[in-house]
Amino acid sequence: MTPIIFADDTSILFTHSNLTDFNKNFSRVFTTLSKWLGTHQLSLHFNKTNYVHFTTKKTMSVNLQIGFNNNFITNSFNTKFLGVTMNNTLSWNNHIDLLVKKLSKACYIIRNAKTHLSAPSLKLIYYAFFSLGYELWNYILGKLVAQLHNF
Repeated sequence: MTPIIFADDTSILFTHSNLTDFNKNFSRVFTTLSKWLGTHQLSLHFNKTNYVHFTTKKTMSVNLQIGFNNNFITNSFNTKFLGVTMNNTLSWNNHIDLLVKKLSKACYIIRNAKTHLSAPSLKLIYYAFFSLGYELWNYILGKLVAQLHNF
């Protein structure tokens, strides 16, 4: 089990080759987590909580019933993790689709603004959408890769 905290989001990464042992470990961790949350007057929102069962493209996904005290966590086939959208096979397709939409919107804004703004103002818009986003994404991706290597 590896907890990862980023801003106000917490992710817990579990791995196990045996589903029975996985469920036992999960129950043990949730018991500990529930006690810790109660001690600190916090609660887990099961309606905001989901899990992703990562598999290879060749492996069939197994429908797991993951829950605690009759509250079950919803299975999701994709998630946003540290700013990167990924699916259960760790494909970049979902993230690329979102990125294309955002960049297309940015291009539209710049194209329509060019008749109303000066070149320096357009450069500011460009850097806000493209350059800063690219640098931030590289930083987040570097952190993600480092944490996955430690996992």
